[in-house]
Amino acid sequence: MTTRAYGRTSWPWAAAAVLLFWQTWFLCHVHATERSGVRWACDTEGCGTDQLAGGALFLAAPSALGAAVFAAPFLGLWGAGLAVLLAAFGLLVGREDDHAVVAAYGLAGLGVVLVVAGAVRSLGRRDPEAEAPAQGGGGVPVRALLRRVLAPGTLLVAASAAVVVTGFVHGALDGPRWVMMLGLNGTVALLFALGTVRLRHRPGVAGRLLSGEGAVHAPARLHSLTTRGTDFVFDLTVLPEGGAPYRIEVEHPLDLQDVRVHRAALVRHDPRRPWLVDLPQHPPAAELARARAAVRTDDLPTAPRIGAPAPGTPALVAGTVLAAVLLTVVTLT
Repeated sequence: MTTRAYGRTSWPWAAAAVLLFWQTWFLCHVHATERSGVRWACDTEGCGTDQLAGGALFLAAPSALGAAVFAAPFLGLWGAGLAVLLAAFGLLVGREDDHAVVAAYGLAGLGVVLVVAGAVRSLGRRDPEAEAPAQGGGGVPVRALLRRVLAPGTLLVAASAAVVVTGFVHGALDGPRWVMMLGLNGTVALLFALGTVRLRHRPGVAGRLLSGEGAVHAPARLHSLTTRGTDFVFDLTVLPEGGAPYRIEVEHPLDLQDVRVHRAALVRHDPRRPWLVDLPQHPPAAELARARAAVRTDDLPTAPRIGAPAPGTPALVAGTVLAAVLLTVVTLT
């Protein structure tokens, strides 16, 4: 999946772009409205200040660049144009002097050029991936997902993320600016990491078992065998022992176990996380024979298709809950 196609179907990078767009406007607005009141302390090595307005433009430049980069998969040149236009708007609104007018109108002109160029480019080029149907999956098993939410590792990551997000929201509403700025950029970093790990996620495709711990064998019936890129795609109904059957796609670079001939396979899956399924390359012969015999009957029940949760979903759920609790506590104290 290309980055451009991913940008149309995911939200973490979009949320990061929105936050950086807002930060760009805020910094330029602070510079325009508070610049004349900045108190500078000078010595033999130069001058400095601890007021945000003194260095707002220096901070706005990387913020605008980051916003344009994050928005590129969605808007292309439009993203860069919008970032520049927001910077120009921040310089013009409520300014205390006219020193920023020339720069503001220059930035506005550049922003308009970029937006128009992006519009012309979008109209002149059709992306075939945009016309292809999205690869969907079924519902995610809720109980299995909740078990992952309550795992110690998930809670540790979620607690760290909740502190960062709480700092941003509290700083924006009623706290010091430095807390807001640290929280905002920390939130952007978390959203970037979340979007990156989701880059190649397909909801209807099984995840890979990273280790054999907890994995068990189960027979599976083949519905279809196709290719996607350089991988074979096995559309299987898994028949776990003591559990309800479910349907899922498994990708593998090799056509294993003569599945095409026997219409059956022996898979490894994690009963606690049923979306983790793979095809062992050298399964035990006796178990493979039993799996083929188990799926030869024509009266197998219809199995619902399940989906694989996007990477980071358990931490996202736990972090949202913890952030809401922290914000409530901070607001009431």
